[in-house]
Amino acid sequence: MAEKCVTATRTVRLRISPGINPGKLGMLEATVAAWDRAVAFYTEFFLDHSSAVEEMDRRRLLTWAETHTVATADHPNPARDFGSVCPGMPVVLRRAAINTAAGAVRSYLSNLRAWEKADPRRRGKQPKPPSPHPHLVAYAGTVTLRMEDFRRGFVRLHLFDGSRWRWANIPVQAPPYAADLFAQSEAERRRIAEVRAEQKHRMQAEGRRKRTEDERRALLPALGVWVASSPTLVRRRDGWWLHVPFKMRVPIPGKAEQQRLRNPDLRAGTVDLNADSAVAAGWEGRRLMGVKTVWHARENAKREKALQKIARKQRRSGTPVKGERSNQALWRYIKALDDSVAWQVAAAIVTWAVTSGLRVLVFEHLRPYRPERGLTWSRRTNRKRSYWLRGKILERVRHLALMHGILVVERNPAWTSQVCPRCSRLGERFSPGGRGYPSRFRCGYCGWTGDANVVAALNLKKKWDRDFRYPTKEEIPAAEPRRARKGSAAANPEQVPEVA
Repeated sequence: MAEKCVTATRTVRLRISPGINPGKLGMLEATVAAWDRAVAFYTEFFLDHSSAVEEMDRRRLLTWAETHTVATADHPNPARDFGSVCPGMPVVLRRAAINTAAGAVRSYLSNLRAWEKADPRRRGKQPKPPSPHPHLVAYAGTVTLRMEDFRRGFVRLHLFDGSRWRWANIPVQAPPYAADLFAQSEAERRRIAEVRAEQKHRMQAEGRRKRTEDERRALLPALGVWVASSPTLVRRRDGWWLHVPFKMRVPIPGKAEQQRLRNPDLRAGTVDLNADSAVAAGWEGRRLMGVKTVWHARENAKREKALQKIARKQRRSGTPVKGERSNQALWRYIKALDDSVAWQVAAAIVTWAVTSGLRVLVFEHLRPYRPERGLTWSRRTNRKRSYWLRGKILERVRHLALMHGILVVERNPAWTSQVCPRCSRLGERFSPGGRGYPSRFRCGYCGWTGDANVVAALNLKKKWDRDFRYPTKEEIPAAEPRRARKGSAAANPEQVPEVA
C-alpha cells in the first residue's frame, strides 16, 4: 500500500533589484499589461457565453475557447481574434489567461445565482463582474530557475518589450536560505528527468505506452525535498517581486481522528489561544507531559496604544473624508506588528511540538467570536484585532506544522475554561485584580484552583478524547459567578447543586 503523504508549501520572495535598468523595468510593466488585456479579453468572452462556462469542464472549455479566439489553419477567421489584442503571446501564458478568466467567471456566476436566490432584504449588494487578476503566474516555458543563473544574481523571464516576446535576465535579491532550496529543487528535478528518460527507454524496448504504478510513483518528488513550482510576478508599493512557491511531500500515518483511534498513546498537544498568551499542554495518551506558555501581552498593549493614538488624531482632524486613508503609517505599523507576533507565536508552538514529538495539535474553533459592545473605539478595535490575530496564529501554525507531518484540528470552545478539569463540574472564572487578567479558575466542588487558560488546555484534551462532560441546563443558572467588588471571587460550594 502506498504511503500517505500531504504537500507542504512555502514561498520564497525574490525582490527584483530596485536598480534594474529602465528598459527591463518597462518590459515588466508591458508584460503585466499584456496579461491584464488577455485576462480581460477572455473574461468578457466567457461572460458573453456563460452557458458554455457552466456546461463544459476545464479541458473542454480551454479547447473551445481557443477554437473561437485563436486563428489557425483550420480556423483562419475566429469570431474574436485574440491575436489582435495580444500578438505573439506564448501559448502557455495564453492558456493560463484562459483558465484564470474561466475560474473568475465561474465564481461570479455562482455568487450571482446565490444572490438571486437569497432574501432581497438580506442579500446585500449584487456581485460585481470579475476584473483581471493583478498578478502574473510564470508557468514553465516563461521562466528559467537555474542554479547557475541564481548564483549570478538573476533569473530568466520571457517578457514582452512592446513589440515582441523575448528572454531577459532580471536581477533579483534573495534571502540567504533560498540558495539551498534552489539547489535541492534542481537536484531533484535532474533526478526525475533521469528516471523519466530511463523509463521511456525501457517502455520503448518492451513495446508499451503506459507506465506502471511503481513507475509513476518513482516520478514523484522524494519525501522531504523542496521542489520549486511556477513563480508569480507581483507588483507592490515598494517595487517588483517574484514569489516562488516550493512544495514538499511529507509522510503522515493518516488523518488525525484515525491516529487517535489507532494509537491510544498518541502524542498530542492542546493549545488555548488568548489575547495575551498561548497556553499549550503536551500529552502522551492521558499522561500530561508538560505545559508551555507563549506570551505576547506586550505586543497587545503596543497595538492598543497605537489605536488610541489613531483615535486622538482622528478627533483632532474631524470627520474622515470618504475615499481618503488617514494615519497610514500607524496602520502599517499595526499590521506589521500583528504579522510579526503571529509568526513568532506560531514558530514557538511548532518548535515546542516538534521537540516534544507531538503528532497532532488541537485548537479551539474561535472564528465566530465578536467583541462585546459598549467599549471605546480603540479598545473594541483592539479586541477585534486580537481575535483576528488568533486566526492568523492558527493559520501559520497549520502551515509550519504541516512541514513536520503534524496535523492541526479544531474543537468547540464552549465551557473549556469554566469546567473543572478534575471533577467536570462548573466552577468560576475570575480575575483577582478585576482587570480581566490574570484569569483564574476555582472549583466550588473539589476546591481545584489554577490558571483559567491552563484549564482550557486541559479540557481541550477531553474534547479531543470525546469524553468532555458538558454542563446541564440545571447547573448553568445555579453556577453563575458570584463576584464581589472589583471582580474578586466568592464561590460557595453550597450554591451549586449536586449532579447525580
